[in-house]
Amino acid sequence: MNQLRATGSLIKPEEKMDKELVKLEVLHHQQIETKQVDAEIENQKWKSCCFQLEPESTRFFGKLCISLITISLCSFQLIVNVDSCSTQIAYSSLLSMVVGSYLKI
Repeated sequence: MNQLRATGSLIKPEEKMDKELVKLEVLHHQQIETKQVDAEIENQKWKSCCFQLEPESTRFFGKLCISLITISLCSFQLIVNVDSCSTQIAYSSLLSMVVGSYLKI
């Protein structure tokens, strides 16, 4: 469909764009979008002089290590302090809280 454009007082039909030129333009826009997404992903990484870290995996493994240490401490104290009911309540509630933090409701 020819579109009309006004130039001064005359109205001329706009030239049709070559199909290959349109394809090249679409490919160019896709490449630009891909590079922008790659740059955003690269900016989200935690960088040091020697290495790069993904923030989500670092947080997950940090939470996992602290949780495992807490679970092992609570389990050990529950096994060792069989006679003391007051310490068992504290360690069992701490153990329940750590396990509950991983459950999705």
